Parts: sequence; structure tokens; C-alpha cells
Amino acid sequence: MATMKATVRNGRTTAKGKVFNANHNTRAETRNIEGHIDHERTALNVNFKFLANGNVEKCGSFDAKEFELSQYEIYFGDGQKAKNERYTKDGHPERCKTIKEVYEHPKTCPMETIFQLGNRKTDTSPEERKSIMTASAFELIERLRKQYGENIRFLDLSIHNDESVGSEHIHLRYILSATDKFGFATPNQSRAFTEMGIERPDTTKKEGKYNNPLITFSNNLRNSFYDLCEQKGVVIDREVKNPSQKHRDILEYKCEQLEKSVAELKAERDTLRDRNSISAKIQESFNEPDIKIEAEVIPEKKVLGKTIEPEKVKISKSDYDVLVDRSKLTAGIKNAFENLQKYGKELWDKVNREERIADLTEKVETERQQNRDNEIKIRNLNLQLDEVNNELYQQQEFMQKMGIWKRFLDFVKERIRERQEPEITHNR
Repeated sequence: MATMKATVRNGRTTAKGKVFNANHNTRAETRNIEGHIDHERTALNVNFKFLANGNVEKCGSFDAKEFELSQYEIYFGDGQKAKNERYTKDGHPERCKTIKEVYEHPKTCPMETIFQLGNRKTDTSPEERKSIMTASAFELIERLRKQYGENIRFLDLSIHNDESVGSEHIHLRYILSATDKFGFATPNQSRAFTEMGIERPDTTKKEGKYNNPLITFSNNLRNSFYDLCEQKGVVIDREVKNPSQKHRDILEYKCEQLEKSVAELKAERDTLRDRNSISAKIQESFNEPDIKIEAEVIPEKKVLGKTIEPEKVKISKSDYDVLVDRSKLTAGIKNAFENLQKYGKELWDKVNREERIADLTEKVETERQQNRDNEIKIRNLNLQLDEVNNELYQQQEFMQKMGIWKRFLDFVKERIRERQEPEITHNR
């Protein structure tokens, strides 16, 4: 059996908190401005829509934003309308939101999961890996539908084949949905996890960044995908080389998003260069007009040494028509050229390309260095905690052997009680 790594990552927003652009997954014209895309292979991408009636529709390029917004309207339109009516009735119209605002808000926008099986260094062929990955992803979707019902509402799925060969992957977008106290469906991750019976990994500790239901959900998703892939003849390398790496997924994802921003800016820069090249060609066409007109010079007329008719030329009607057409065309091209120059300058100033590319690249390196520093800190803190626990345990064993452990506990309780009594007297 072949052994390989697999990736399952969840997220909603970029490193800067901006919600993911759904059209990055489905629109060919959107992907064609990104530098890391092999545009000749974009046509090989495959998209699927999950319709509200339960059907799945395979399709090519489409406007995912428009489609997803329509699904939000179907699922949550009535509930949001009722909520807005309550806000207005209670005197808080400023709290009202449109479905579009709900769709675009970082806390209620769709969740996106990326699946990848192996990479270009894996021995198994890309076609075989893609087949296993796709089949496993769809089986996982069906499993989640049966297990959680309307708590997970799937929107669309995209299989990307237009990046580096061997890095084929899947983008799956869906909504974590719950039912509010009025009986309406609402996009609410926390309430959805409660209804799904998903708790934080360690229920004995407070909920936090590294101890929340989303981590449990992500781990379940990851392990289920691994299991389904292994049922098809591959072995997934599940080893975590460093215990702190289980918290690195989000940080690595942020780095990747920064790198994607760099690629987009570089693509925008290249587009500007192309437009400048077009501008130069237009300018050359002004300098070298390709037109031949035959004209007969009519001498000027003078009376008593004064010119009463300046020198003129005589041309045919067909040549005259050509000149009229060319003059209109020239005027149009000049206007277009001026607008193109204006647009190029505005876009150039807005992007401020090189500076932003350098800044984002530096941020990527900073994030990675912070990841490494955090690993070292976590490892040192764990070692220190183990030492303290060992010392406490040894002290406890010693005091128990000496028969003074119970007296020590009673002494501590008495000291605590004495400290609390003055506070109680003062409060009275």
C-alpha cells in the first residue's frame, strides 16, 4: 500500500480577517489574474452546486457569490426578516441586517474546507490520488448529511486541477446552521455545534483558542477523511512530529493566504505591464498612420497681392470618406488611450505593488518565525510544568509517609478561613 500525507483545513477568512472570495474557486476569469495558476489547465477544473432541494449539479465556471447568496436567502431569509421586525419593534432598527450582510459577515459567512491527498513527490499517480480524494470527499459529505442533517448545509464544491501538477485539491463550502428559539434556521456555529453534540476537546478546561468545539469538529472531519481514503488502498501518515504542531494549522494557513496575496499582486503587476505595452503600440500607430490619399493641389488666389483664397487640395469622394472614417476612429482611439493611461496610473498608485509585495513577504517570514518560537516556548513550558508537578508529587509522598499530610491540609484550610473572616466582618 502507498503511504502519503493528507490535508484537511478549515477556515472562513484571510489573515487580515477578510472573508474568502467564493469566486476564487469557481470563476475562470477570477483565477486567470492569479500568478500561480496554470491558465491552460483552468478548463479542467470541475464544480458542483448543492441545491436546496437536495440535488447536486455538476457545472463549469459560475458565479459562486451569486449562487451562495441565493441559498442564504432560501435558508435564512424568513428568519432574518422576522429578526429585523423584532429589532424594529423593540426600537433598535440599527441592528437590522440584509441577507447579503449576513452572508458577508466573518462570523456567519460560509465555512470552507480544503482537502488534498499527497503531493507531486508522492509515488502514486495524480489521477489515482485525485480519484480517491474525490470519492472520499463525496462519501464524507453523505456521511455528514446523514449524521447532522440540516446543521450542515452544503453550498458548493470545486476540484482544482490548474495549479502545479500533483497539488490537485478540493474546496468545499458549507454553512453551520442551527434553529433559533423562534423556530427559524440561522447561521450560528456555536449553537450548531451544541445541537450536533460536539464539545471542546477537554471539557474539564475552559473554552479557548485551542480548546473549542471547532477543533473537535475539524479533528473528526480530518480523521473521517483519512479513514475513507485508507478504505481505498492508501495508508495515511497521521504522525504528528511535534505535539505543538496540532495548533499550527491555522498559523500555516495564514502564511499561505499571505503568499496568495503576494501572487495576486504580482499578477496585477503583470497585467499593468501588458496594458502599458498595449499603450505603446497604440502610440506607435498614431506616429505611423497607414493611409494613402491622392490629392491635387489648387493654387491660392491673389488679388492685388492679397490672398483671397488659401491653398487647397482636391481629393476624390472615396478618399474623403476614408479620411472622415479615419478621423472618427482616431478620435475614439485617442480617447480610449487617454482613459487607459488614466486608469493605469490610478491602479498603479492604488496597488503600490512592490512595496506591498515586500511587506507581505516579510509578514510571511515573521509568521513562520513566530510559529517556531511558539513551539520552543510550548516545549519549555511543558518541561517546567512536568518538573513542578514532580516536585509537588514528591513533597506529597514525603508528607504522607511522615503522617503529616492531613495536618498540613487542615493548616492550609485554617489559614484560608482566617484570611476570609476579616473581609466578611468588614462587609457587614
